[in-house]
Amino acid sequence: MTQPRFAGPGDGERLLARLQTLLLEADRLDEFLRELVGLAATSLPVPAHCSVTLTAEDHSHPYTAAASDELVERFDRRQYEAGEGPCLRTLRTGVPHRIDDVDHEDRFGTFPDLAREIGMRSMLALPLSPPRRRVAGVMNLYSTGTRSFTEPVREQAVVLAGHASGALGVALKFAGQLQFSMDLQRAIVSRAVIDQALGVIMAGRRCTADEAFELLTRASQRRNMKLRDVAAEFVTGVTGEPPSPRPPAPRRSPLGGEDTTTFRSSGDG
Repeated sequence: MTQPRFAGPGDGERLLARLQTLLLEADRLDEFLRELVGLAATSLPVPAHCSVTLTAEDHSHPYTAAASDELVERFDRRQYEAGEGPCLRTLRTGVPHRIDDVDHEDRFGTFPDLAREIGMRSMLALPLSPPRRRVAGVMNLYSTGTRSFTEPVREQAVVLAGHASGALGVALKFAGQLQFSMDLQRAIVSRAVIDQALGVIMAGRRCTADEAFELLTRASQRRNMKLRDVAAEFVTGVTGEPPSPRPPAPRRSPLGGEDTTTFRSSGDG
């Protein structure tokens, strides 16, 4: 479905509503960004290609998180390889950069030559700066025509990038929470495996939990393996079956009730 062109204040409000809908409907950050670049490429009053570049906090290793078409993705990749261009300059400075006509551009090293090879004639790079964050990325707008990004078009693009920055901030927050949840789940599974190994050691050697943990730790250090991997290998070797990934049920103490004994954290995760 073709998106309506963004032409006025009313359309700006509708665009914001559309971005919010995209954010709610997307299951993953990359899915949201793909929808975002498609919306950006079709909502401005001039034909445009669009991509979003993201990077680490130190701005190293930029990558194209989403692109409206394969041509743009290839163009971005060549820009990263060259190490210069409006996108990378905006990423470093947090300031928008544009090129009106690559034939009359003497900045950005070899970038104008690359743009001519691809067939792009004008560009606009806008920072994506979510609230309370450094520049998280750049929205790149490209056109095969010269002087496509006139002042009225730039004003609309800036509004679009502003809305996108806010939506990206929410998406990144959700992605961070999901990563935290996944990390926590992995830690829980690791702990369950370690606890199973400790139980096997305690039963076989008739030792305390601390003594069993010490034996497992020494084996981990001696073999230069993660504690979880040593524990899994030990359980498999003794029982003939791999450990259950589920956290163990609370143990019953000899006096009745749950055994509240806790083991030292391995720090293994």
